[in-house]
Formats: sequence, C-alpha cells, structure tokens
Amino acid sequence: MLKIDLPQKLQQEFERAAQALYTKDSIRHALIEAVELWLSQHAEVKAQATANDDAFERLVPELEKKYMGKWVVIAEGKLQGVGDSLAEVDHLAIASKDRIVMPIGLRRPATVEVGWQMAFT
Repeated sequence: MLKIDLPQKLQQEFERAAQALYTKDSIRHALIEAVELWLSQHAEVKAQATANDDAFERLVPELEKKYMGKWVVIAEGKLQGVGDSLAEVDHLAIASKDRIVMPIGLRRPATVEVGWQMAFT
C-alpha cells in the first residue's frame, strides 16, 4: 500500500478532475493513469540519454578532429550543432528531454596534485 500526503490544494484539484472523468473508483483510476504516464516519460528520458551517450561515443573521433575546443550539443541521438561558446549553442535542442552540451577536448586530469610551496628565510 502506498500512502502520500499531497498539498491540500493539489489534492482537491486532483480529486475534482478525477471525479469528473471517472465514475467508479475515480481516484484509483486517475492515480494509476498518472503513475503510468510518469513511468512512460521516465523511460523516454532514459532512452534518449542512452541514444545521446551512444552518439557521443560514436562521434568522439570526428568531434576531436574537427571541433577541438568548440562546444557541441548532442540530442535525439545526433549532433545538433557546434559553437565557439556555451552561449552560442545553449539554445539548441532545448525541448529535448535529454541533451549533452559540452566543450570538446577538455578533460579533467585523472589525478590532481594538491599542495603548495613554502620557503623560509
């Protein structure tokens, strides 16, 4: 059994809408529909993320050869655009549920040396 507290206004609106659409077991039917919709949207986002990751891996050699230091956007499983700055590409594929926006060739080092030098006189 699942129990949840909703904000009162949201709960009242939900109950009214459910009762207007369904005659019997209105809340139950509406909740099942809502959960199914959420799950399908979540699956869609995951599928797009996988497609974008696969496209990125496939495109890395070409991107590093042609666009080193440039910003790229990958969405819907393909390269959407390239620019010299984040501002130039940030508007691309904005409606996509998942996208990769990153500079090509910039990688964090595997190890980072932390420390300082000190001299005594």
